[in-house]
Amino acid sequence: MPVRINTVLYNRIIFALSLLGIILAVYVLQSFLRQTPIVCLNSGCELVRKNPLSYPLGIPVPAVGLVGYSILAVLAFLKTASTKRNLLYAILGMSAFGVLFVSWFTYTELFIIKAVCTWCAVSAVNMLVIFSLSLLMYREAKG
Repeated sequence: MPVRINTVLYNRIIFALSLLGIILAVYVLQSFLRQTPIVCLNSGCELVRKNPLSYPLGIPVPAVGLVGYSILAVLAFLKTASTKRNLLYAILGMSAFGVLFVSWFTYTELFIIKAVCTWCAVSAVNMLVIFSLSLLMYREAKG
């Protein structure tokens, strides 16, 4: 089955957005680890960073993002040289997990912490776009 151009384009965008996610996660994670303020558009970043709910199971939320985005970047990179569907399923599954995770954390920010970190919001939108593109890629591969 020939690879469609849209599938290749979606995969490249997923790769680029995963790299952007890695950059965001590294920036925020270094602040979490060093316990230093994050440059932010509002005061929400500091309130979120200092809240214990930002460390589920003792792991800083940006560390989860860093691992997730790194896995997505590797999968998208490998997908450029392969037509195997298992990589597509892995991208779809990983991005679905990412959307569930950022949805939980956004809920936590809004309703429990009562503050929103700008960087976390950007990351949530980024992950939602990656998931949407992976759905489009899956749909096109099936059709």
